[in-house]
Amino acid sequence: MKKSDLFQMALGNLKNRKTRTWLTVIGVIIGTCAIVIMVSIGVGIDKMVTAQYSSDSSLNRITVYEGYGEIEDGSDAVALDDRAISYLQGLEHVDMVVPIVSVDGYVTITRGKYSTQYAEVKGIDFDLMPQIGYELTEGSFNVADKSSTVFFGKEVVTNFADAQGNSVKYKYDENYEITDCEIDPMKDVFMMGTPVYSENEGTSSVVNEKRIKVGGIIKNDYKIDYSSNTIYVDIETAKQIVRDYNKSNPSGQKAELNYSAVWLYVDEMANVKAVQEKIQSTGLGSYSDEEGLQETKKIMKVVQLVLGAIGAVSMLVAAFGISNTMVMSVYERTKEIGIMKVIGCDIKDIKAMFLYEAGIIGLAGGTIGVIISIIISLIANSVARAVISSMGNMEDGMLVCVSSVPPWLMLLGIGFAVMVGVVAGIAPANRSVRVSALTAIHNE
Repeated sequence: MKKSDLFQMALGNLKNRKTRTWLTVIGVIIGTCAIVIMVSIGVGIDKMVTAQYSSDSSLNRITVYEGYGEIEDGSDAVALDDRAISYLQGLEHVDMVVPIVSVDGYVTITRGKYSTQYAEVKGIDFDLMPQIGYELTEGSFNVADKSSTVFFGKEVVTNFADAQGNSVKYKYDENYEITDCEIDPMKDVFMMGTPVYSENEGTSSVVNEKRIKVGGIIKNDYKIDYSSNTIYVDIETAKQIVRDYNKSNPSGQKAELNYSAVWLYVDEMANVKAVQEKIQSTGLGSYSDEEGLQETKKIMKVVQLVLGAIGAVSMLVAAFGISNTMVMSVYERTKEIGIMKVIGCDIKDIKAMFLYEAGIIGLAGGTIGVIISIIISLIANSVARAVISSMGNMEDGMLVCVSSVPPWLMLLGIGFAVMVGVVAGIAPANRSVRVSALTAIHNE
């Protein structure tokens, strides 16, 4: 018997028992919806986290820091100095190397009676700042004298205080922008000098003071750096700051000229892992946002499996419903099975007919279930966007996705429903071929 004939016959048998068929299909629909919606929640959250991670991170950047202890061959870890920079610059797939020197505690920046209290001071190559994405809300990176120029983060002016600890006065407007501040970074005169520490009294004086100007205000962009409370000086100026500090504090602990961190920019995200492995083999420590993203994805995979397993319980119930429907069908069609055997119908065809019926139930229920799941997903995302927007937490370009039904999940939902239907129909199909033709006709 042709497969098309078997399909038509199976479809006709199901149509003859519409009520029972639809009740069974509804069970499959519920099971499919449960699985698809549960998995779609995991997929949606993964998609949203990945999008947010990508917008807040630089996925082709590796942050290198000085390692600790010994490396595998027993040699000491590599110091993060100029030799390390030369090595990193020579690595394959590395487009740019940006050394960072932290000079907190080695320099004092003042404006009149106020001085910085908690602002971080970093040394970085001013020429590289625009290339790696730094932007200014005021000012320009094109400066004539790098050694006498600094760049302020947005919140730096709030970190100035006098000797008694009284903070500079300022206000915020409704957009959380600083207004009415006693310090105007683009107009006021600032001084930068070297602190001299006394063992018992702390900072006793400031030497090597020179006048500096603020070249611009750094726009907040956490994808690059946490710059709000950071003062940036040129990398060569930072090195001189360390040398001046050591010279002015001969009895204190010497500051090292090693780099506090190095940012490596790789040509493609796909090469980040290989480059990172080479770096770590030298004993240097490293971290990449891409590495963090992959760890997050692993967690989300587990979440998806757990949610899918919860949804699969409903499909298991649907499988029993299919099996029950097919068993009842075998009992009701005993005479039909007997006649088919008497006229010489192949036993495999009889078995196939019942499997076709089970498969059709699974296909119908799976398809409708997936369609309903897509509709529910769209509604859930719309409601989530509306709620977040009403709370005022909606950022420009923010992806809100609490549920996502990608094509692979649609196919998986339908395929799984068909598979469950066929598997549930195997036992009734086997029962059908064991029916005796003569007994079936005699009983009828």
